Amino acid sequence: MFQVPEVDYKEAKEMLEKNNVVLLDVRTPQEHIQLRIPNSILIPLDELRYAYSSLPKDKVYIVYCRSGERSAFATYFLRHMGYEAYNLAGGIIVWPYEKESGPPK
Repeated sequence: MFQVPEVDYKEAKEMLEKNNVVLLDVRTPQEHIQLRIPNSILIPLDELRYAYSSLPKDKVYIVYCRSGERSAFATYFLRHMGYEAYNLAGGIIVWPYEKESGPPK
């Protein structure tokens, strides 16, 4: 297995207080509607290889999924493509802060 830089939920929360940090959800649209971290953008892992070029390179990305496995692949890919990306260790299931559900606003 490959290693990617990870942040825990506390580090992620601190990083998100900065303007240049983006929370990227790589789960399915159904998972995103059921439960997500507020202000995250959705690009499912299956679509990332086609959609990554729409992401600005001057941002820092914290990538998450349910448990951290899919987001580790996405983080590896984004870093390979020249982005500064970090995997959220443990995914949304360990995120103790605010969460929202329903269609994104």
